Amino acid sequence: MKIQFDKPPGSAQETNGLSVRYAASKRKVPRWRWYLLLAMVLTPPGYLLTRFMVAYWWETAPAVVITEQVVVRAREAGRVTQIADIGALVRAGQPVIALDTTTGATRTPSSAAIPRPASDPSQTTLEAFASRQTTLDEALRLAHSQLALQQERLRTMQALRAEGAATRQELDNARFQELQARTDANRAQADASENRHLLARAQSRPPAVPPGTDGQLPGMAAATDDADVKAPFDAQVVRQFAHLGEWVERGADVAVLQGPARAMVHTYLPPDQARYAQVGRLATLRFMDGGRIRAEVVDVVAEAERTPAERTSPLTPRMPSIVARLRPVEPLPPAYRIHQLPLDVRFDWVWSWPL
Repeated sequence: MKIQFDKPPGSAQETNGLSVRYAASKRKVPRWRWYLLLAMVLTPPGYLLTRFMVAYWWETAPAVVITEQVVVRAREAGRVTQIADIGALVRAGQPVIALDTTTGATRTPSSAAIPRPASDPSQTTLEAFASRQTTLDEALRLAHSQLALQQERLRTMQALRAEGAATRQELDNARFQELQARTDANRAQADASENRHLLARAQSRPPAVPPGTDGQLPGMAAATDDADVKAPFDAQVVRQFAHLGEWVERGADVAVLQGPARAMVHTYLPPDQARYAQVGRLATLRFMDGGRIRAEVVDVVAEAERTPAERTSPLTPRMPSIVARLRPVEPLPPAYRIHQLPLDVRFDWVWSWPL
C-alpha cells in the first residue's frame, strides 16, 4: 500500500493551491525593542561578572586617613579668657587657650592670692606658703588618683588588645593618656617639693614683701602666664572642648590640634595578599565621594592588627591583617584631610604564581 502525502503549501498565502488573502497585521514590532529586552536580561549577569573580574585582578582593601593630631590639656585650673577659633592657625609656643587662674572658688598653686595683714608681712608670707602648700598637696593627691585611673585603663586596653577586642590606635591613645597623667603627677610632685623647700626657708628667715605687690611674692604674677595652653608645634585648631568663660580643671582636654605634616593612609590587607604590602607598591585611593588619588606604600607596620569593626561585615570574622602605610603622591585636599576618614585602597595588579 502506497501512502500519498499532500504537498506542503508553497507560502503562507496559499492553501491547497488557492490564494488566501489574510488581513495585514496591526503593527510591526521595532527591532530596537528586542535589543533593549536583551540588554535588560544580560545586564545583571554582566554586572556580577565585572565585579568578579575586578575583585580577581585588583585587590581592594579598607583604609583610614591618619593625620598628625594631638590633644592639648590644661596645665592649671582656671577660667577661659581667650580661645583660638576652630580652623585658626597657631604657631609653636603661641597660646591656644588663655586661662585666668586668679578667679573662682578653686585657685591654682601658681596664682593663689596671699592675704597680707598690714601689721606683720613676714607672718603673711608664712601663711601664704602654708596655704599654697595645702593646695599643692591636694593637687598632688588628685594627680596621683588620675594616674592610677589611667594606669588601670591602660591595663584594661592591653588585655582587650591581646583578645583582639581593641585596636592598636586605642591602645596607643591609652598609653598617651597614661604618659600625660604621669607627667602631670611629676609636675605636681616637683611643685609641692619646691614650695615645701621655700616654706622651710621662710620659716627660718622670713623674706620681705615688697610694697605695692598686693601681698604676692615675686614671680607669682608671671606664673599665671604659664597656665596658658600653648601649641607644641605649628598646627591648626580642629576641635574645642572648652568655651569662652568656662571653668576648666587641671588636666582637662581643651582642644585638638592638627599638625602640618602630610596625611598618611593606613590600609588593612589579609595575610594572603601580603605581596601588595611591600615598599614601593602603587595603589589608588578611592574615597566615598568618588575621588581618586594615587599613593605609594612607604612602610609596613611590624605588628598585625584586626580590621576596624566598622569596616567589616557582621558576617565576616575580624582576622588579623597586615597594616601598610601609604603616602599620597600629591597632598590630600582639605576635604579629605580628616583624621580617621574611611576610604578604600585599590592596589595595582601584581602577578602571583600558584605554588
